[in-house]
Amino acid sequence: MGVLEQILLLPLAYIWLPGLSFLVVVGTVYWLVKPPMPRIVEPPAIDVQSDHATVGETEKKGKEQRNMHRRQGNPVEVHIAPPDDKTKPGVGSVMDRSVGGLRLAVFHELAIGTVIAVHPVHADAIVPWVDLEVRSCKPSTEMPGQFEVGCQYVKSPPYSIQLLFG
Repeated sequence: MGVLEQILLLPLAYIWLPGLSFLVVVGTVYWLVKPPMPRIVEPPAIDVQSDHATVGETEKKGKEQRNMHRRQGNPVEVHIAPPDDKTKPGVGSVMDRSVGGLRLAVFHELAIGTVIAVHPVHADAIVPWVDLEVRSCKPSTEMPGQFEVGCQYVKSPPYSIQLLFG
């Protein structure tokens, strides 16, 4: 008696044998035509030292270095006020924004270290004011007569609130 005849004499061979044959055929075809494994390409090395400068180093070098990507867009008009008195806010506009803060254009100079509150002009009253700390202030080259104020979030607001600033 041959091997095939012995396999056919096993209990319930007529049930499991067709399934086993199917798996062998499909497995063989897949193994022959399987897609190649994706190659993992290492990204180029980034010099971390040049992207992360402390505030003192930035002032010494005299040029701007930042470690967060900034998005520019259409200027968004904002109300600016002291955090404790928002009854008579001033007006400014957001020049660009990042995950860490905003760059504002305002009509008067602000002292470094000052905490201000901002609120989009066209946002509902239910939208909370966002507290920012002034990190830099210089006369604007893009908007004569105004000042560019670099601000950092005191407490980072939710992303949904950040989107209101452009």
